[in-house]
Parts: sequence; C-alpha cells; structure tokens
Amino acid sequence: MYYSKLRAQARASLKGNWLIAVGLFAVSMLLLGGPDFLLNPDEYDYSWKDTVILAISILLIPMTLGLTWAWVDLSRGRKIGFTQLLEPYKIMFGKSILVSILQGLFLFFWFLLLIIPGIIKSFSYMMTYYILRDEPELSPLQAITKSRRMMDGHKGEAFVLGLSFIGWILLGIVTLGIGFLWIAPYISVTYAHFYNTLRAEYEEKNVF
Repeated sequence: MYYSKLRAQARASLKGNWLIAVGLFAVSMLLLGGPDFLLNPDEYDYSWKDTVILAISILLIPMTLGLTWAWVDLSRGRKIGFTQLLEPYKIMFGKSILVSILQGLFLFFWFLLLIIPGIIKSFSYMMTYYILRDEPELSPLQAITKSRRMMDGHKGEAFVLGLSFIGWILLGIVTLGIGFLWIAPYISVTYAHFYNTLRAEYEEKNVF
C-alpha cells in the first residue's frame, strides 16, 4: 500500500472540486453540531435538551452516511452535490441508523475489555459505510461483517495512513480548526481511495 499514491489520487479527485467538498463538510459539521450549540444543555444535569439533542443526532446519522458516499463517488470521478447528503434518507433511513447503533454497541463492548482491542476493532468496522455505497442490499450485520473481512490484514495500513496526515492535522490545530475545512475532505477522499483499493483486492481474492 503506497500512502503517497493514495494521497496523490485524493488530490487529483479534489482538483476542481474543492469548493463543493469543503461546502459538504462544512454544512455537515454545522448540522451535526448545531443542536448542541443552540440548545446549550447543562453539563451536569440531564434535561429535555439532552433528549432533543439525542433525537436529532440519531436523525442525522443517515447524513453522515451520505457524506461518506460523496467521498466514494468523488474518488471515482463522479460529480458530487448536497443531494448526496440526503440520499440515505430515501433508500436506507432505518438501516443507516441501525448499522451505526450496532457498530457503537460492538465497539462499546470491545472497549470494555481493553482499549487496544477496541481501537483495533474500530479499524475493522471502518469500511462499513463505504461498503453500503456499493451494496445497499446488505443488512447492517452483513455490511459490518464484510468490513471486518475486508480489513483483515489491512488495519495497520489504515492506521499508518492516518498517521501520514499528522502534519496536516497539526496545521489544522494551529489554524484554530479552520484548516480542517480543507484537511478533512483531503483525508476522507484519501480513505475512499484506500477503500477502492481494498475492495478491488478483496473481490479478486474472492472470485469463484
């Protein structure tokens, strides 16, 4: 796995598409963080605000799936737009919420054992949303299982790929988070190319 090649592929995909990529990321972050910011719940006492924030957060899960799908589409040379954030609401609203809850539960139990197993499993499940872009007919459990199998032997590569962005992440921190408007799409599209590479390898090995 050549990390520099994956990053170069991401830059090529983003060329001419930076404006829409930054826009998609910014809108997603505003929507995800908006309820918490506007309602400003009490840090210590549970109230109706916390219930509202939780409900809205659950309803926004499909949008996070749509954002991942946009990165996959961009990595394959397709045009992307804000309508992709809404696509999962049309075709797998309930499934997207269920798959997120299942992943969260699995990781919760793994982290109960030890921190390291939990981190390892987080990499095992990281391709689930990507897989549902290509195979929306899969059940949540099937998509999670396929991600685990696809990532078998590649979790370390995914970790190192993330580490290769450490300089950019530090730059984002130095710019008080503003730089992440460009850095986050760059990282995300790179991982989309990583997924494309893994999927091609996985399909090649599993051709009957």
